[in-house]
Amino acid sequence: MQLLIEGQFYLERFTGKGGWTFIRLPIAQLGARNHFGMLRVSGSIDSYEFEDKTLMPMGDGFLFLPISREIRTKIKKEEGEKALLRLYRKGIPDQLTDELKDCLLDDPGKLNLFLSLQISQQQEWLEKIYLSASEEQKAERIVQLLQFLERLG
Repeated sequence: MQLLIEGQFYLERFTGKGGWTFIRLPIAQLGARNHFGMLRVSGSIDSYEFEDKTLMPMGDGFLFLPISREIRTKIKKEEGEKALLRLYRKGIPDQLTDELKDCLLDDPGKLNLFLSLQISQQQEWLEKIYLSASEEQKAERIVQLLQFLERLG
């Protein structure tokens, strides 16, 4: 898992009836580039660990992490107080996976073309593929990669 951000953050609250408590996070530090800025993360807030939460866009260069009553009760904190937050990005490999390598090897020359891409381009493709919402979508994105590589070759 890749550490995205770590630090002390204030718990804030959306005003109005039904408002919820959240932590505001700058998009620029998180590198969110998909699904309208949404980002799936795991991590901890103080001593409370959580898995598979979604950071939601605020529309002003920030994402927010909702902090439920259950979490606030366990960490004994409310709006206006600081909490130590650690967020990790899950499920995105930082190098070529065996699964993707096998797909590239099935199409002669594609593995070498992929490896000739800049590291940042390789990582963008890995993110695009492994942030897929389903296996079907992942397969479609692998096909897109193969088509992209075909145009390069």
